[in-house]
Amino acid sequence: MPIVNIKLAKPEFNKIQKEELIADITELLHVKYNKPKQNIVVILEDIEPFNIGFSGESVENLRLKDIK
Repeated sequence: MPIVNIKLAKPEFNKIQKEELIADITELLHVKYNKPKQNIVVILEDIEPFNIGFSGESVENLRLKDIK
């Protein structure tokens, strides 16, 4: 049983986009790797942008720099 856990920095995806992402990942595993759809689990986790960092800086701060 494939279990896929995807962590997303909030608020990148809305509800419809998340539903599409789940469907796309499921379809990929089904078609490419011949996994039964009913056995595929996809978990999406929203992570606050201040809890994710690149090169020593939080995603929240990096996004603020892009706005300016």
